[in-house]
Amino acid sequence: MIQNIDGIMSKSEFVSEVENKISSLSETFTLASIDIDSFEAVNSYYGEYIGDQVLKKIASVLKQNLKANDLVCRENKDEFNVLFSNTLSETGFIMMEEIRKYLEINTFSLGEKDKKKDINIRISVGIANYPRNAKNAVDLFRAADSALFRAKREGKNRVYMAESENMVLKSSYYTKIQLERLTDLSQKTDKTEAFLLREALDDIFDKYSR
Repeated sequence: MIQNIDGIMSKSEFVSEVENKISSLSETFTLASIDIDSFEAVNSYYGEYIGDQVLKKIASVLKQNLKANDLVCRENKDEFNVLFSNTLSETGFIMMEEIRKYLEINTFSLGEKDKKKDINIRISVGIANYPRNAKNAVDLFRAADSALFRAKREGKNRVYMAESENMVLKSSYYTKIQLERLTDLSQKTDKTEAFLLREALDDIFDKYSR
């Protein structure tokens, strides 16, 4: 089983960053606890080589959809944590739901070059916010893990927040060709479609705000 993934912090480094943010009292931030659903079954059926590639794919998707000052670490063999800097629970929820949905609707061709397998990857996620859900690092991780446990218990492949919140989604409409091109670009870059749309909006704002 792979031990380290490039660009992914160790759990001890990650915890130190969380504690530093709390001690500085400089911002609110959101913590996500992520578990790969049925990873042991994938590892057992397809082998550790593909299991390692699943871990690398998750790491890539997380990194591609985070802001520059967000942090990600791997905890245990199939669990990850994300710290969304200067972010409320609602935004952290939306970001992780976008990533969860991206993984749900895509199949990934993994394995050795001449022995690739089409693999489905699903995740469950728990979300907690400082200082809304906890005042220290231990309780913050506990709150996120508790939300993750609820997500797993309720059927997996879902994102739960540490406390019940109502989320409102805004719908938009696009042509079929636009959506097909967007999906293709999303699959090529490991970025969610929503992330790519936000990048495009930022470009528009930059262009017309001059």
